[in-house]
Amino acid sequence: MKKLLVSLLFCTAGVSVMAQRAKVSSADENLKKQDLEKAKADIDAALQNDKTKNDAKTWLVDGKILEAMGTKQKNPALAGEAFAAFKKALEIDPKMKEAVLEMNQPLFNVYATIANAGYANLNEQKWDSSLINFKQAFEVADFYNSKNLGGSIPTDTALTFYVGYAANQAGKKDDAFTYLKKASDLQFKGEPALYVILGQLYEEKGDQANWLKTIEQAKVLFPKDKRFNDMEMAFYSKTGKTNELLGMLEKKIADNPNDEAAVLDYAIRVDNLANPRDEKGNDAPKPANYEELIGKAEAAYKKAIEMNPADATANFQLGALYFNRAVVFNKELNGLDSKQQTSAKAKELQAKVEGLMNQALPFFEKADAGFTAKAASLDAGDKQTYESCLYALQKIYAIKNNTAKVEEVKKKLDGLGQK
Repeated sequence: MKKLLVSLLFCTAGVSVMAQRAKVSSADENLKKQDLEKAKADIDAALQNDKTKNDAKTWLVDGKILEAMGTKQKNPALAGEAFAAFKKALEIDPKMKEAVLEMNQPLFNVYATIANAGYANLNEQKWDSSLINFKQAFEVADFYNSKNLGGSIPTDTALTFYVGYAANQAGKKDDAFTYLKKASDLQFKGEPALYVILGQLYEEKGDQANWLKTIEQAKVLFPKDKRFNDMEMAFYSKTGKTNELLGMLEKKIADNPNDEAAVLDYAIRVDNLANPRDEKGNDAPKPANYEELIGKAEAAYKKAIEMNPADATANFQLGALYFNRAVVFNKELNGLDSKQQTSAKAKELQAKVEGLMNQALPFFEKADAGFTAKAASLDAGDKQTYESCLYALQKIYAIKNNTAKVEEVKKKLDGLGQK
């Protein structure tokens, strides 16, 4: 009887283990049938049983079920649970044979679900949630790539940038710097904002070498984005190195005297040095050598136009130089009280305004003609310049009471806005 009793006990234990393993198999079968609720109920039962809760296969199946649920529902929390289950399976059995065949695609789906949730939160400006999603997506990718699962998740430069961007918006400067620097090292070209923010972070760190390097890198990648010229001017102004910049620019011109693009670039940079702006784009105090810088810029613009009279940008820039000086004198004129409006000073200021406006007008008109000639192929930067040109023309024609020209320019502005 004792032998029979022992035999029955062993038999009962064997049946219990087999029953729980059957739950794992049943869960896997229900997963294949896409009956996810039954699959999850079966695998949960197996996970609660001492006989199967420490079995790698149990965790693998749990991960696959959670992945299927998370992918279907676009739920990053379920995808995160799936990731934890897959990690547990390989923790229990690092050489698990089924992993390559059964974990490869599900893990990639987990990565995609979590990353997509990050983008969704980013679009809704939920910076902290977006950052959590993005960082977990990177964790999934690193894990996947380290386990020889028959594939790899390549480094996503866009995702690298966006996790840094989300971190910066969330006020997590250290995370922002880490990921943005990595995106910069990867030469990410999708968003100029990368280099704007990274430059600001280097500035905050007092790292002048990398601050300038970031600006120079951005200028190569985004040559028409005027922000980086402004950032470069700000760098030299804040670090007290405007003389160094001027020397570098003049040496470049001396080495390339017949390079129209170089001459125009020099003129614009010197013009920007003469008319600095703060971080918000407002006018900053003029430098002590303002007149000297304006003279150099004017001469260089004229040289660029002499080399290419039809250059719309060069004509606009020289017109803007005169126009902006006229605006300064006009503000001074408007600042005079009523008694001074008929004074000799007022007449002098009025003459300066009118003279500079008259100087600006033909260059704006040439720019208008140049931009009109290539209206169908204007890029964003040229379109913005053309719009500024038209606004300036409209202002000058209005001052001259030339209503016909004002209406003509207005039609062009309306047409530009519709493109």
